[in-house]
Amino acid sequence: MNRRSLSCNWTREDWRTCAKWGRAMVVFYGCIALLVLGIIAQTKPSRVVPNEARDRQTWSARLQGEPANRNADVSGNTR
Repeated sequence: MNRRSLSCNWTREDWRTCAKWGRAMVVFYGCIALLVLGIIAQTKPSRVVPNEARDRQTWSARLQGEPANRNADVSGNTR
């Protein structure tokens, strides 16, 4: 049985067409992947549950320039 070489002598136009199709496929599937990731990111709930009362106090204390440590002795007594 004879083996034949299936050579394909592509022209410059064939290479351009192949490159154009390849780029189009990369862009298309890249956009689909970004859409899927965006949908997943929007529908997944956040895992961080804030402690609302404490977070508000700490935030307001830092805005006013007060120390963030509420347990510190304000009166200056060391005993």
